[in-house]
Amino acid sequence: MPNFPDLGLRRAAGSSDGENLTGAGWMIVSCLGATAMSVMVRLLGDAQMEAVQMAFLRSALGVVVLAPIFVRAAARHEAMPVRFSRPWMHLVRGTLFAVATTTGFYALAHLPLATATTLFFLAPVFATVFAALFAGERVGPRRWSAVGAAFLGALVILQPGVLPLDLAMVAAVASALMFALALLITRPLSSADGATSIMLSSAVVAAAVLIVPTALAWVPVPVWAWGLVAVLVLASQLRMIADVRAYSLADAGFLAPFAFIRLLFVAAAGWLFFREGIDAPTLLGAAIIVGSSVFIAWREARLKRTGGS
Repeated sequence: MPNFPDLGLRRAAGSSDGENLTGAGWMIVSCLGATAMSVMVRLLGDAQMEAVQMAFLRSALGVVVLAPIFVRAAARHEAMPVRFSRPWMHLVRGTLFAVATTTGFYALAHLPLATATTLFFLAPVFATVFAALFAGERVGPRRWSAVGAAFLGALVILQPGVLPLDLAMVAAVASALMFALALLITRPLSSADGATSIMLSSAVVAAAVLIVPTALAWVPVPVWAWGLVAVLVLASQLRMIADVRAYSLADAGFLAPFAFIRLLFVAAAGWLFFREGIDAPTLLGAAIIVGSSVFIAWREARLKRTGGS
């Protein structure tokens, strides 16, 4: 799945060198967590577990993992307020998160890990388009050019008209699309209710939304597979916490290249565990998408300093 990067905590440029470096360290931790999560999804998929069941277990058990963190923080009188001033927005965002997670897990279970991950990186590209269409953000010709280039990169990977339609590739693009829509809601919601509330509502709403489809698709989980589920849940929570820490410390433009280290980690894991290579179209498409996404992130960070589009 795509990174769900900042939970509204994206800083304007101005972090110190030390904060930027610490943020980069947290981003690398996030990339490692995302890679471990991707490997667990593939292994569970090979064990015939459906993507919706994995997504449900991630969300439901994620609440269990997060609860002690919030209780401990409250005991230490740390400022982690939980409030839901816009419940309908939490419901919509949680539903989008549920769909994005399920389609993303389906893609990871059926595609080479590097291919799925590359297509997930369309999320910030979609987010730029949605910000222009629905949030009234002014997007200038440079960012529109980067958006166009990213979609060209996706076409290079998908090869429509050359290869038969691959449902898993469609699922990967759909996951990026759903995450981008969720991100559109995240920023104003975070300002109103805070990152803690968003993390909790995402897990709770997603688990509730996925209960019925999971019950219909449930596959008995062998004892050994519960170990994989545990790693999946812990890795996903580590990734989320690391993302929040990274973007609360460092400039978004500075972090952008570090976020894409994930692709290198995932490609290495795909080769190490599943002997997956990267074909030429995927490599070319990845270079285009990653380059475009890094430029968009850098440009947005610069515009926050200078204004403009």
